[in-house]
Amino acid sequence: MPTIAIASGKGGVGKSIICANLGVALSELGYSVALVDADIEGATQGLIFGHDLEDDATLHDYLSGNATEEEVLKRINPMLNVVFGSVQLEALLKELNLERLEKLVSWLKKRHDLVLIDTPPGFEEDTLAAIKASDSVIIVLNPNILSVTGALKVRIIAKREGKRILGVVVNKGGHVDDIPTEELEAILEEEVLAVIKDDPMIRTSLLEGTPLVSAYPHSPASQGIRELAKKVVEKLNRIWSINSSYSI
Repeated sequence: MPTIAIASGKGGVGKSIICANLGVALSELGYSVALVDADIEGATQGLIFGHDLEDDATLHDYLSGNATEEEVLKRINPMLNVVFGSVQLEALLKELNLERLEKLVSWLKKRHDLVLIDTPPGFEEDTLAAIKASDSVIIVLNPNILSVTGALKVRIIAKREGKRILGVVVNKGGHVDDIPTEELEAILEEEVLAVIKDDPMIRTSLLEGTPLVSAYPHSPASQGIRELAKKVVEKLNRIWSINSSYSI
């Protein structure tokens, strides 16, 4: 089953929020989804989902050889499981074997329709490990030149690793000074799958510890992410045959 790395060239573009909410939206379409918080130094999925990690095994425990696949996989809803990353400083001090990430993803692919990897921003070793563990990549950016520059570098790396780029998600869009969609597609030579509007309810959902599409399903960003989920499924079905109990 396909694995999608959700990647960005710089931090702060909202990659993790897109990843979490896309996972929820895909699960609502009837697909069994596993989400891996592979942002080793900046894990945030636990905060987005409002999940208390104090006594739970995390990806960091798995990468250090101190937990099994079953121990790190947490059920969110009947169709969505998440492997959370640790937010504890001491977890970063452990000796982490990044090669184990590919082993975990392989295990998850046998048990789910789709696997999403929340990839670290930038271009360090942990980012490369996450991209290598994927089959395809979605690039998340903001509609400004600094973010686009980082996205171009992500595209180069993904292509170099032989990964299929499904497209680009423009996050925090809807402003008059945004780089137009047509221009972004020309620069990146990739399709813009969705423009997710800058939405104040995103901040509210973060404070509440509930993903936006669950907490505020009718907000502009929620609607955009649900349309993104359908677009992703359509593209995947042209490449791989993915089964679910739901037909778009």
